[in-house]
Amino acid sequence: MTVRDRRDSRPDSSVEAQSRALGLNIGWTVFSYMLSGMAAYGGIGWLIGRAVHVSMLFPIGMLVGLAISVGWIIWRYGRSGAQATPGAQATSGTAATPRTSGTTRTTGMP
Repeated sequence: MTVRDRRDSRPDSSVEAQSRALGLNIGWTVFSYMLSGMAAYGGIGWLIGRAVHVSMLFPIGMLVGLAISVGWIIWRYGRSGAQATPGAQATSGTAATPRTSGTTRTTGMP
């Protein structure tokens, strides 16, 4: 049996590959949220700290940006039954969807 035959004998290899790719996509998205939050708020802290001559505002801004990013990640991805991408079907018994402005979260309970 060759390597090609072993790959072809796995019935759901494309499904596994798609789920791994989706997991990597979410991982890189979470990483970019954390990095950009620290950079944005660190930059704001640096600018304000430079204007008022308080150098501690740079690391404080970075920590605030990290905290805001972690909060956003938990709000968006951390809920039970939350969807990974808009339009995907929820796999749990709840009908939770990613929060956007103007929508509400429903729980599937009567």
